[in-house]
Amino acid sequence: MPRATHEGVIQFGDIEIEVAVLDDGQRLVTQSGFMVGLGRIRPPKGRQYYRAGANLPAFLTVQNLRPYIDENLVAAASQIEFRTKQGVKAFGYAANFLSEVCELFTRAHHAGVLKDTQRNIANRAQTIAEQLQRSGSTHLIDEATGFQEHREKKA
Repeated sequence: MPRATHEGVIQFGDIEIEVAVLDDGQRLVTQSGFMVGLGRIRPPKGRQYYRAGANLPAFLTVQNLRPYIDENLVAAASQIEFRTKQGVKAFGYAANFLSEVCELFTRAHHAGVLKDTQRNIANRAQTIAEQLQRSGSTHLIDEATGFQEHREKKA
């Protein structure tokens, strides 16, 4: 099982998202960081996921969002099991999953299909998306975890 070598938090204004770099070089957003960052709380008993071909968190599989779920989102949705620096088993998503989810909420917002309960997520997603467009997820993760210093030393 991969292990985190670097961990940190990306700040998007008042939004914080936990991130990590694994020993195989993969950058990821932790599952809990992803959920909390978008204003969602994980279900208290186990995980709820959509099982029809994609392992998406349940809040993304509601009927009004289904038309906006594309191949890129589904491909990025695979959970990554890893161990934190402290050795605790955790789950995360590839760094691009966050930007794909932000894009989904942008498209759904522009189409006018969001419900009141989804508008907070859309607002948070917009804040995150704006910073991701300026810097990119890999750069932000490297900066938040201190991995860029390690990478520069190796080069």
